[in-house]
Formats: sequence, structure tokens, C-alpha cells
Amino acid sequence: MTGAAFSKGIMEGNMSDGKPKVTAHTPGSPGQFSMLAGLVRDATGAACVAMVVINAAGNGEYCVAGPLESQLLMPDLLEQAARELRTQLAGSVQ
Repeated sequence: MTGAAFSKGIMEGNMSDGKPKVTAHTPGSPGQFSMLAGLVRDATGAACVAMVVINAAGNGEYCVAGPLESQLLMPDLLEQAARELRTQLAGSVQ
């Protein structure tokens, strides 16, 4: 696997309590989905991959695979995706 692949954090608790907690891992430490994120990055030729995984209990983890310079682009992209997703979900709930 090429590039850095590591878990950035894990959300603990569940969605029903409305209070998920985020615990950060030390950068460079492997997380449960780090290898998979790296494989997706390699298979697609992407500069960077971010994975968000939510299990049936509502617990989630996110992983990032890629060099720091690519990861710096992630926050703005993820915020834009979150806004669009909220809009789509609001339209489907009405």
C-alpha cells in the first residue's frame, strides 16, 4: 500500500442518544478501516480517500488515506458534501 493510511477518529455512543463522542487516534496509528481506505486509494488512483463507516448501532469511524497535502483539501470538501446531504435528506423527509 502506498501513501499514508490512518484512522483519524472514532465516534462512540449511538445516534439515538444524540450525543456521539469523537476520540482522535494518534496520526499514523492504524484504524480498523485504514488498510481498506489505502486499497481504495490505490485501486482508483486517487490522491486521497476519506471513508466514513457507520454500523447498525450508529457508531461510526472515519479514515483518511493519502499525503498531507491532499488531506488539507478534505475539510472544505467534506463540509460541502455535508451541506448537500442535509439538503437532500431534508427534501426526502418532508
